[in-house]
Amino acid sequence: MRSGFDQFVLWYGNLPQLAQTAITVVVGAIVAYLVFKIVAHLVKGLVTAVIAAILAFLISTVPGNLLLSSAFDRIQQEVTTHLPSGIKDQLG
Repeated sequence: MRSGFDQFVLWYGNLPQLAQTAITVVVGAIVAYLVFKIVAHLVKGLVTAVIAAILAFLISTVPGNLLLSSAFDRIQQEVTTHLPSGIKDQLG
């Protein structure tokens, strides 16, 4: 009793050369298409993740920098308004 694979090999081997080539090309095209779809999906996910990381970085750093800069300016202004005039002149 032969296995299914052995039976397939015998069937394939008995086909004309043109039919063997056609089957090989069709199966190769199907496998290539499936691999392309999988890789494209992975790359799309990777690109989406990179864009999300860049946006998260920009959202967290730019407003944070603006808030800290604004707070620093406010504190600097408060400090300089409460200092005696001689020290203010020395600071700037």
